[in-house]
Amino acid sequence: MLSMTGLLAVVRSTSYLILGSAAVEPNKRFDIILLGLTGTGKSSSGNTILTAGNPRLQPEQLFRSQSSSVPVTCRCEVKTMQKPFGKPVRVIDTPDFFHSQMKDSELQIEECKKFCRPGQCVVLLVFQLGRFTREDQELLEKLEDKFGWRIRESTIILLTHGEDLKGDWGPSIKADTELWNTIEACGSRYHVISNKSKKVKQVIDLLKKIPDFKNIFPDFRSSPINCFQS
Repeated sequence: MLSMTGLLAVVRSTSYLILGSAAVEPNKRFDIILLGLTGTGKSSSGNTILTAGNPRLQPEQLFRSQSSSVPVTCRCEVKTMQKPFGKPVRVIDTPDFFHSQMKDSELQIEECKKFCRPGQCVVLLVFQLGRFTREDQELLEKLEDKFGWRIRESTIILLTHGEDLKGDWGPSIKADTELWNTIEACGSRYHVISNKSKKVKQVIDLLKKIPDFKNIFPDFRSSPINCFQS
């Protein structure tokens, strides 16, 4: 029979996530969740964030990513990083829950709900620039219906293929009425990213758009020169 001291030790051990040699309280974690349809660049965007944190990551430490009209990511996948946030952050890549070839979409949605919690996450809703379809237009409401809360309050619209835009991209984005309506529904938070670029600043600028950023990451190191250095 466990002594009271032993029982308390067991309880404490179940309340922490072990990250390397450090124990981290669950409510100290924060999750970055990539959501979107097949082919929009979710996995590539996740890798852009991860490699900005550590450019020496090996391929097996990244999300699998390739151009395809069928799902490459078939389940929720999690990678953990700590720099430059000052605390552990999990990056979660997700499948296209609504693709016709997803056979266990409800199971994966339930898995994603473990990470998608109000106040403890940011959703990066990923769309490809120049390809905003009717399915894209309907995606936000469909996801909110599945997750059971207004994820728009914690969402940044992430627009991939930024390398295709030159100069001031604001007017061309606003010219797409349906896309802009979705952006406005998410508090007008959006970010354009090029997954072909190795510029760390684009990732820093994205992270600073996280709602309540300063309170969530008081120890964030914002210098693009050294914030991701080990």
